Amino acid sequence: MEDIADLLLCGLDFFMMGETMLSFTQSAFTNLPHPPATTAAPLSGAVPARAPDGVDRISRLPAVVLRDIVSRLPVKDAARTAVLSKRWRRVWRTTPLVLVDAHLLPSGSIGTGRRRFSLLGNDPRDLFGGPRGLADAVSKVLAAHPGPFRCVYLLGTAMETHRDELELWLQHLAAKAVQELFFMNRARTMDNKAHLPAMLFRCTSLTKLYIGFWWFPETASITRTIAFPYLRELGLFSLVMMVEDLTFLLNRCPVLEKLLIDGSRVPVCLRVRSNSLRLVEVCQCLAAEITVANASRLERLLLWEAWGWYAVGISNMPSKIKIGHAPKLGFLGFLVPGMHKLEIGNTVIKAETMASPNTTVPSVQMLALQVKLGTRIEARMLPSFLRCFPNVETHYIQSENDDYKFWGPQSTGTGKLNLKFWKEAGPIECVENHIKKMVLREFRGTRSELDFLKFIAEHAKVLEKIVILLTHGHSPSDAIGTNLRTNMASANWANACCELMIFQSPFHSEGSVWCYLAAFDLSNPEPFDVSKCIGGKCQSH
Repeated sequence: MEDIADLLLCGLDFFMMGETMLSFTQSAFTNLPHPPATTAAPLSGAVPARAPDGVDRISRLPAVVLRDIVSRLPVKDAARTAVLSKRWRRVWRTTPLVLVDAHLLPSGSIGTGRRRFSLLGNDPRDLFGGPRGLADAVSKVLAAHPGPFRCVYLLGTAMETHRDELELWLQHLAAKAVQELFFMNRARTMDNKAHLPAMLFRCTSLTKLYIGFWWFPETASITRTIAFPYLRELGLFSLVMMVEDLTFLLNRCPVLEKLLIDGSRVPVCLRVRSNSLRLVEVCQCLAAEITVANASRLERLLLWEAWGWYAVGISNMPSKIKIGHAPKLGFLGFLVPGMHKLEIGNTVIKAETMASPNTTVPSVQMLALQVKLGTRIEARMLPSFLRCFPNVETHYIQSENDDYKFWGPQSTGTGKLNLKFWKEAGPIECVENHIKKMVLREFRGTRSELDFLKFIAEHAKVLEKIVILLTHGHSPSDAIGTNLRTNMASANWANACCELMIFQSPFHSEGSVWCYLAAFDLSNPEPFDVSKCIGGKCQSH
């Protein structure tokens, strides 16, 4: 299926974006769920409309089948079906429509990279066929179709210059029962002042909502009785919103199951107290506190570079991850020992904390940690973190570069660790009796990494597989891979049948990697597995 980012993330306006804004926009656009309609299979395909005998059998299909066909077409092709016959005209008018604004671009502007830039020319007004071209096209579609709208992607318009259209669009969408809405402001800079229209809260039929690059409206201007009674999936990208705004929003989503917060521009203070939420994902955010309490259905808490913060700027200072009542929490990561202050119940986990019923989360079966294995202040917390999750069966480690330091407490106390440290760590229940698969990413071949792997191999009695992803630029056949195999061959393996697997990194650069789409899929059994992702994009969709 096509990637709509390839249609939108090019052209003059995007070339003129600031580096930070472009990075966040690319992250948002490339990781949105794919639309159910695609230009990859247009109406004017190679298959003739009529069979060799001249009989139009497609038009004889039941109306429900024809509506399903039309609903999978790009909006321009869907509209063209109305000229085929009166029956097709009725089909088009009664089909829950899919509107993707990128599909309304002039054919000459659809392209990528420099090719598309040259097609658009050097005048910013040329973008999307004129200064108002795309916005006008969206307005015409929303006015022409009686609804309902099954799915709407509005990603390509600089919203702050189209305030009147925004109100009208949202009035149409609310009246025509939009089900899924992706509503992104195409801003050039991070300091844009576009405020999310309060009219959005009139779209009470929504089941899925993604919004990005807005200032959240004043909650005092929103009627308190407004709610999203059917909303099950919510994505928030680079919003400016206060703690009370997030609370206000979540309190109006009584059946919300999946929550994504990406690139928040204010520190996130998230308190998950919903009995409906099954998945929470926080990405590239300043995270002051994330609390899970009274979350009886929560299955996954996924953190991708959820940093701590100081008033003077971003750093890896401690942020709090507090886990209370979450009996179904099975997937947790990436926690960062030494940066994330982990609190279970009312107990803050410290290096000397031992396992007890009050300090463990027995439901977690897949745990991911991000750690500098050669930095004492972080690595010494690792045994304590592992003791908190006694039933982990799959363990991911993102090995961080010990030479790279943020400003903060990690800049001191970096005494090297050795195998003796791990042997003196004491028993760890999940390591000795439960872990079946260990994955270590960004392996650099340091002594501390080798010592940690040898400790795991010599203590994990049921371990079946150790998977090593080498850092960028190395292959299993080079010196790092050879040294790894030599060191692990000298280990006294607790399970002689355990398999050691070494792979080259699938990524183009060193560093943390994730797949939003893969991780946000509750049917995916391993949300931390990046083997099918290239450049942060899930390749299985």
